[in-house]
Amino acid sequence: MPQPVQTDLHIDVLLTMLSIAYMNEPDAFIADEAFPIIPVAKQSNKLAKYTKEFWFRDEAKLRAPGEEAKGSGYGVDTSDTYFADNYAFKDDIPDETRENYDQPFDPDNDSVLLVTEKLKLRREVSFATDFFTTGVWTATGSDTNFASTPTTQWSDYANSDPIGDIESGREAIYSGTAKDPNKLVLGRGVWAKLKHHPDLIERIKYTQKAILTVDLVASLLEVPRIMIGKAIYNTTKEAAATQTYSYIFGKHGLLMYTPDRPGLRTPSAGYTFHWSKFGGISYIRRLRDEKGQYDRIEGHTFYDQKAVAADCGYFMQNLC
Repeated sequence: MPQPVQTDLHIDVLLTMLSIAYMNEPDAFIADEAFPIIPVAKQSNKLAKYTKEFWFRDEAKLRAPGEEAKGSGYGVDTSDTYFADNYAFKDDIPDETRENYDQPFDPDNDSVLLVTEKLKLRREVSFATDFFTTGVWTATGSDTNFASTPTTQWSDYANSDPIGDIESGREAIYSGTAKDPNKLVLGRGVWAKLKHHPDLIERIKYTQKAILTVDLVASLLEVPRIMIGKAIYNTTKEAAATQTYSYIFGKHGLLMYTPDRPGLRTPSAGYTFHWSKFGGISYIRRLRDEKGQYDRIEGHTFYDQKAVAADCGYFMQNLC
C-alpha cells in the first residue's frame, strides 16, 4: 500500500528559537573607555591649557625683612580646539519586507543592532588609526626610546623584558608630567603573548596558580587598568570575491594617563568630546518615508577623539 514520505508530511520552515549572526562582543570595543567621554553643549569650542613649564620651575627665593617677594607668573594657551564631526549610518525597511518577514527575523531590532554596531566600529577604527601609532605621543621624560620598537619583541620569551619596557614607559610619562600612567591599551595579539610570558609567570608561581589574568598582570605592571582591543572588522569591499577580517588594533601597546574625574587643571592623554545635543554617544532615530513606503532606522554619533596632552602617552609598536 502507498505510504506518505517525509516530504509529504513536513515542510521545512525557519526555526524561531535560534539564528546565527556574527558580530563583536560588547567588551571587544575599548575606544569609548580609553579616552574619557566629555559631553559638550556645542559642536566646537576651544580648550584652555596652562603652560606646563611654569608649574615645575623652582623660583621661590629667600626674602629679607622689608623686601618684596620674588614672583613671576604662568602662561596659558587657548589655541587648541575640538570639533565633533557627525558620522551616520542607516538601514531602510520597505513595507513589503515588514509584511512578509518570518520569525526569527526581526526587521526593526535587526536594523537597530546593525546601525549601532556600525557606529561603534567607526569610533573604534578612528581611535586605533589616529592614536595607536607613532608620531602622536611625546612622553619621553628621561627616556629617549619612546614610540619605538622594543629591543626584543615580547614574543621572544628568552630575551624580551616586558616588565622593563613598561617601566621605561612609566618613567617616561611620570618624569615629564608628574602623573603615573593608569591605562595600558594592548592589541589582542600582544596580550596573547604577554599572558604566557615566563617573566610574569615567575613572579606569581609561588603565590598562586600560574594563570595570568588581565587584573593580575595589571597589578604586576603597576598599571591600574589593562584594556585589550579585541574587535575585528572587514577590510574589503562588499563585492570582493574574498572577504578579509582583521583586528582593528595591531600588535602594539599604548601606555597613558587619563583622569578618573576630568575637570579643571587636569591633564589627560586624550578626551572624546561628544556633542550631546541630540542624545548619547550613539543615538538612533526612526523616520518614515511615505513616498518611498519604507521606515528608516538611522544612527548618528557626534564626536572628536583628541589627544590633548601628548606627553601623557607612550606608544610601543610591534611588540610581537
